[in-house]
Amino acid sequence: MTRRFKTLLGAGLVAVAMAGAVPALMAQDGPQRRGPGFGRQMRGPGGMGAEFRGLDLTDDQRAQLRKIREARQSEFKAAGEKLGAARQGMRALIQAETIDESAIRAKSAEVAAAEADVAILNAKVRAESLQILTAEQQAKLKELRTNRQGQMKQRRRQ
Repeated sequence: MTRRFKTLLGAGLVAVAMAGAVPALMAQDGPQRRGPGFGRQMRGPGGMGAEFRGLDLTDDQRAQLRKIREARQSEFKAAGEKLGAARQGMRALIQAETIDESAIRAKSAEVAAAEADVAILNAKVRAESLQILTAEQQAKLKELRTNRQGQMKQRRRQ
């Protein structure tokens, strides 16, 4: 396996991990963001918490988001553990003395399936969470997302 392939594979795994941030787990405003379910693997750039910060959520909205998060907490934990185990297995295969291409391909498919499970769970939670927002908050969320995407494109150019 070439160094370039390993680098691309590693970068791809990191990118997917960052993109798969758990939206509802970061959906609370303010300093009280350290409740159950805010584990290291469940945070990441681009998560919904970053988007929700500027939306002036009501206490009722925060409570509803917390309820969604808590209802899915065990699912996220199980999905995160499955993904972590698959990635650990992939690392072991990549770092092995001998290259077993078929095992790496099989493990890669396992990692992809676990990442898909996390992405689907994130999408479900995000859809549930968006239902809590008012029309004005949803419009502001879209505006904030557009601004953030523009900033990311500008950073890439630099």
